Amino acid sequence: AGPFSAPPQAPHCEHAFCNACITQWFSQQQTCPVDRSVVTVAHLRPVPRIMRNMLSKLQITCDNAVFGCTAVVRLDNLMSHLNDCEHNPKRPVTCEQGCGLEMPKDELPNHNCIKHLRSVVQQQQTRIAELEKTSAEHKHQLAEQKRDIQLLKAYMRAIRSVNPNLQNLEETIEYNEILEWVNSLQPARVTRWGG
Repeated sequence: AGPFSAPPQAPHCEHAFCNACITQWFSQQQTCPVDRSVVTVAHLRPVPRIMRNMLSKLQITCDNAVFGCTAVVRLDNLMSHLNDCEHNPKRPVTCEQGCGLEMPKDELPNHNCIKHLRSVVQQQQTRIAELEKTSAEHKHQLAEQKRDIQLLKAYMRAIRSVNPNLQNLEETIEYNEILEWVNSLQPARVTRWGG
């Protein structure tokens, strides 16, 4: 937040302060900096609207003046100016040397595309290794499941050969599974025939 953002005032003496400044002051002592009356953060209240309106009309030098910005703007326009100020060292810019990395403007002179791209490749290789490990685990689980199914089929064949009454058991199980699946489907609502 910029200067005088949400300025508070003491309730009794009605002295108004910059929010950041009074917060720093209260970390040292719990008094009004003007008349030394006892005040805490809990006592502070927002300043009246008329004072906020007067403050919003103040002409403020851009925070980036030390970086070459000569703009002087109204306080209520300062934040939007700071977001777009071309002298803002933290304004995001895109590397035009080939890697396309977006970074704060003040980091651009020390930026090394090769170092950045090497880092991206390393991250991708790590991710590929993780995916290959997961894939191998899934293949192993699938092989175990296939083996279990083969054992189950062999077991069913053995049961059917021993007891002729169980010959149709497999078809009955499949039929019951199909019925359960059909019953789980949501009925469709026809809103227009032929559509």
